[in-house]
Amino acid sequence: MTSFDELMNICKTAAHDRNACTEGYAQLLRAENIPQILQVWRQNWDDVYRSRYHDIMAKNIVGVFEQSKDVFHASEVFVNEPAERGLLIIASPMQPIEVTGSARAYLFTAAEVTARDNAQVYCRDKDALVTLRDHSYGKFEAGTAHVYDFSEANGTFTECHTYNAAQVVINGGRLIDHGHRRIEAYVGAQVYSDTPRNIEIGGQARLYSLSEYDNNIKEQ
Repeated sequence: MTSFDELMNICKTAAHDRNACTEGYAQLLRAENIPQILQVWRQNWDDVYRSRYHDIMAKNIVGVFEQSKDVFHASEVFVNEPAERGLLIIASPMQPIEVTGSARAYLFTAAEVTARDNAQVYCRDKDALVTLRDHSYGKFEAGTAHVYDFSEANGTFTECHTYNAAQVVINGGRLIDHGHRRIEAYVGAQVYSDTPRNIEIGGQARLYSLSEYDNNIKEQ
């Protein structure tokens, strides 16, 4: 079986389990090579990342990538390796990964990732650890973030730590403030800080002092 056949089978299985849209599935069936499959991914990326594609890809993509690395690279798609441009898929990496430049990294599983420059990280795994530096950006549905410099983060966190001139919008989870430019907290977020400066609290979010952090963690 060729790498193209293997990748096509993975995509068909994922599309079937996902009940993918008719148009996207038709695009997939018309693909005649790996670059065309990767183009279909880009055009339907929300389906790929936010559905059962997520689990199936995480389990199967690495083997195909290793067999056809040059083809993936030519399409600016990278897997489990440092990237400075294009699309980076992180699926069960063996070591921490750094993403730089203008690359966009998507975590398909727990991983340790550092973003620099203007890179972007998208995280859904509660056991992931993401560090944002420079002017990078992170979008979270779970996971732990450390947000430094002028970087920005948005979403729901297992835990988020801010430093320097970081800017964060948190819609759930805990935020521990060591320095920030601006923090906005909504829904049921818990913010621990020694200053209310540039911190907006809305909904059911709560602002606590840093000294309350250890006590609240012990009680949970």
